[in-house]
Amino acid sequence: MTRVAAIDAGSNAIRFVVADFDGPLSYTIVHKVREPIRLGHNVFTQGGLDEDTMDLAVAAFRLFRRHIDALGVERFRAVATSATREAANRDMFLDRIHVRTGITLEPISGKEEARLVHLAVGSRVDLSEGRWILVDLGGGSVEVSLVDETGILWSESYQVGTVRLLETLTAARGCHDSLLAWVRLQLRPLTIPPPNGYPGPTAFAATGGNIEAIAGLALSYLDPLKIAILPSNRLDAVIHMLSEMTVPERIHELQLRPDRADVILPAALVYRHFAHMVGTGQVVVPSVGVKEGVLLDVAARAMAPTSPDAVSAESPPTAPRG
Repeated sequence: MTRVAAIDAGSNAIRFVVADFDGPLSYTIVHKVREPIRLGHNVFTQGGLDEDTMDLAVAAFRLFRRHIDALGVERFRAVATSATREAANRDMFLDRIHVRTGITLEPISGKEEARLVHLAVGSRVDLSEGRWILVDLGGGSVEVSLVDETGILWSESYQVGTVRLLETLTAARGCHDSLLAWVRLQLRPLTIPPPNGYPGPTAFAATGGNIEAIAGLALSYLDPLKIAILPSNRLDAVIHMLSEMTVPERIHELQLRPDRADVILPAALVYRHFAHMVGTGQVVVPSVGVKEGVLLDVAARAMAPTSPDAVSAESPPTAPRG
């Protein structure tokens, strides 16, 4: 049994998960935390992380450090996506986290995000038949990959994320008053150009917290341990419902978290865009994403006899953790 952890510092929330592995693809989640810290706030419109957001993030990482120590985590990896990698003051932010907690937060590229998502989806979905489009939508970007049983054939990262869409709309209020019109405008450049010699996709899988929430609304129930199939017409029905509701109504009537209620509609529109492009009539929702990809990656390295280094949880911090 190998106990590993993953931290996914996304643009809309920071997630921490601990799992016990008894094989490369066999694991049990023993602890998880989601901190609703919007790292993308201000980054996509003003260029940098603000002090309040950084303070909240540091506090979250101190909590994660305590969990890592208390739960006996052997190895872990902490990754950050578009908000952190684009922030002008990211080095100061990364240094602050390391000094306060001993955790090295690693900004990763869109291609690495796509690799981790492919790893996670492949652990749950049989990708051996046909060609799949994998769409992982976050707060700052969307990673799109064309894959088959041999691996990733093509991938692209687009700067279209839910937090980015909302905050850039606010900044452009003089030009566009409609969220629907704004999102559709931003989606126009998003394409799926398959590489030379490969036919187009035959199936579509979507990842991210928003598609799981959308599937839960459309299907009335979502088992996070099972694959869900979301028909495109039900996705359309959710879009129509959300379009008719205010954010407070979504929170009150649909029991959505505040940081989900404001981004779920633009997310649904992005997923619908790709569903139209693929034309499969349904979206596969495997209920995994970057953090599960990180878990699998760390576990594989930890279990390999000559593994160089997933980060050891025993590395002492460079400053007190308390």
